Amino acid sequence: MKYYSFTLFAVLSLGLYSCGGDVPKGAEKPEFKMDQEAAVMDSVINLEAGDDMKFNRSAFTIPAGKEVTLTLKHTGKMDKNAMGHNVVILKAGEEVRAYGNEAQKAKEEEYTPQSLAAKVVAHTQLIGGGESTTLKFTIAEPGEYPFLCSFPGHYPIMKGTITVK
Repeated sequence: MKYYSFTLFAVLSLGLYSCGGDVPKGAEKPEFKMDQEAAVMDSVINLEAGDDMKFNRSAFTIPAGKEVTLTLKHTGKMDKNAMGHNVVILKAGEEVRAYGNEAQKAKEEEYTPQSLAAKVVAHTQLIGGGESTTLKFTIAEPGEYPFLCSFPGHYPIMKGTITVK
């Protein structure tokens, strides 16, 4: 008898619960709408890279014509001569591979050669484990701007895109 009473109670409870009514008219919660494009724009970019040769992010969207602050933090332990990292932002249409191949030959210029300056929007300093560097830049024209770490051998993995809107 207890079993049947419990089963009947459970079935009735479930039925009542599932028959819950709609929210009365006028009692709806107002929807909070946010401009989604504004929500994904970055004006402060915190980028990390470690001894595993990876950036923690590979894509950003920033506003055109607004100053952006980019901070690169090297989360690894290795010295910059062995596992240095930087961020080089190229102009729209420039190729990461072409820049990276030439830049890796410029050790004296910390892999950001002056001879390729016309291809670059901005770049950080080369840093080693535990260090960080900050860069402020503005990109006026909307478009896709590639970025990379120009330390030898890093650019095939350590790269991404900044979308300017």
